[in-house]
Amino acid sequence: MLLETGFTAGAGSSVWSILKLLLMLVLVLALAYATAKLIAKYQGNMLSGRSDIRIVQSFKLIGDKYIAIAKIGEGYYALGIGKDNITLIDKLDPEQLSIKEVDGNESKASFKDVLAGFSKKKSDTHDGEE
Repeated sequence: MLLETGFTAGAGSSVWSILKLLLMLVLVLALAYATAKLIAKYQGNMLSGRSDIRIVQSFKLIGDKYIAIAKIGEGYYALGIGKDNITLIDKLDPEQLSIKEVDGNESKASFKDVLAGFSKKKSDTHDGEE
């Protein structure tokens, strides 16, 4: 009888432990999801292109020195970016730039499409070598 009771209590406590573990897992996942949503909310304008200021293109010169093209409002600007400062080089004429604008309404290419295009280019390169 004592052995039976101890076995039942052990099984009940192990079920309770598993339930607590699952509850903690759900809690951790919910906190991670909420944190990701909060960060996305603050960075949403920068990532979605809804911001009036964005870096369109950049080129590393040496070390920590870059030249960047920034779109601010409707104008494009060449910027010199160093470790401690940012210098306006010049305002650029949009007609002289070869920058593709991505409209927010256009659907972006899926990874599968990009991979298929890359595979096609790779096979075309190998066909030309033979």
